[in-house]
Amino acid sequence: MNRFVHTWVLLMVIALVAAPAWGAIFSDIQGLPAQRAIERIAAKGIIRVSGERFNPGANVMRADFAVFLARALGISGQGLPAPEVKDWAEVPREAQSAVTAMASMGSATPQKVEARKSALVFTLQTDKPTYGPSDMVELTFTIANTGSSDAKFEFANSQLYDFIIKDTQGTEVARWSLGRAFLPLTEPLTLAAGAKFEYKTRWRQLDQNDEPVPPGRYEITAIQTTKSNPTVLSLAFHRGVLVVFPDNTFRPKAEITRAELAAAIVKAAGLSETPGTPNVTDAAEIPVSLRGAVATAIEKRIVLVGADRAFRPTRTATRADVALALDALMETQKRYDFSKGTLKDLRVGSPTIIQIEDEQKALRTFRVARAHAVYRNNVAVELKDIKVGDQLQFLKAGDVGDVAYIEATAR
Repeated sequence: MNRFVHTWVLLMVIALVAAPAWGAIFSDIQGLPAQRAIERIAAKGIIRVSGERFNPGANVMRADFAVFLARALGISGQGLPAPEVKDWAEVPREAQSAVTAMASMGSATPQKVEARKSALVFTLQTDKPTYGPSDMVELTFTIANTGSSDAKFEFANSQLYDFIIKDTQGTEVARWSLGRAFLPLTEPLTLAAGAKFEYKTRWRQLDQNDEPVPPGRYEITAIQTTKSNPTVLSLAFHRGVLVVFPDNTFRPKAEITRAELAAAIVKAAGLSETPGTPNVTDAAEIPVSLRGAVATAIEKRIVLVGADRAFRPTRTATRADVALALDALMETQKRYDFSKGTLKDLRVGSPTIIQIEDEQKALRTFRVARAHAVYRNNVAVELKDIKVGDQLQFLKAGDVGDVAYIEATAR
């Protein structure tokens, strides 16, 4: 996992004449449904702000969203070939690595598929839901005999299985068996009761000519290559979290819509798309290709629906929308590195210090950022309101950065 080393200026420049209200890092987010998401995302430097205002209603450009998403996932496109889009020159230099990464990142949905034929259970799965641009995709195809009698399979030769990658047009991109030699097989193959066959391969996200596959949707298929009635399992692999438009542009300065935001986060998290039409009043306005992702995003509260049950898919996503979605991604991917322990001492001053006893009974001391958010028993409070003996979990920038977000639970 790549780590970002940076000087943390987030939230350290605070206006002395108009400090944020207690219990909030920013002065303009109190009471918002996304308040805690904003505070957590800001505390980790995913969205960096130097000042007391977050501007939650402001819109977000696609290039900026790529940067936020790359930070949340901890990946970089440094050293990778840039996407071959017509408007690459319009991508700000500081966003190019992130845009490259987001155009190449992969996700498998679902991560596991299964089929049953009587006592035989066939399974195809990937080793993880999401992949960096150069990660290997490990595929496992399993055939398990759950019955009480042996199963026999007839094959034309010693090729017992295959893995095939196809694009959305059904064109074959890569095949495991291509160029391999197989010997004739004259006797049936027996799978004993309670036993299983397990076949593995690793796909490098390359085509048959060892070139990286371009952004798009791919079908990964595993086949048990029996003479008759072969068993086929498939799952989807999405390469590229942020889409390139049909006219081969990325449109870095365009504002990301709520539907695009939902689809990007669902892909980045490796979540399965929900079949059917989302239960919202304006479902007809959601592009058909995005409805499954939007339905999942609504179900997982990645993007919120209004009180009128309207999703408003074409409306530009706000900074609050983006923070809420990124927070859900961080939770899903277990990217939050909460420090935990029992509060042993609190000294409010300049600097403010907290001392905790960690899970190994060691005493540790941390400095608290001037701008910070504190919750005790899920209620926003001032730092002085937490008590010795409270159980704390808190976020800081980097390994030794200042604490900016604290959740306290009374014992």
